[in-house]
Amino acid sequence: MIHYMPRDRTRDEDAMEALRALASGLVDPAARIERDAASIASAMRMIHGGAWRFEIDHQHQIVLIRPC
Repeated sequence: MIHYMPRDRTRDEDAMEALRALASGLVDPAARIERDAASIASAMRMIHGGAWRFEIDHQHQIVLIRPC
């Protein structure tokens, strides 16, 4: 008998799932903003180093990405 152990999803699988959701139009706009801000903060960390954080204020319609 063969038992399969569950494994963690790879980054590529997560990216493909996100692309499928975008293509189908099922992505919550707020979730997309959150994901995109996290992606920009990650890119800033790679470019400039250090820790970066993002703040999203829907009431005042501001997205802020800054070093911690």
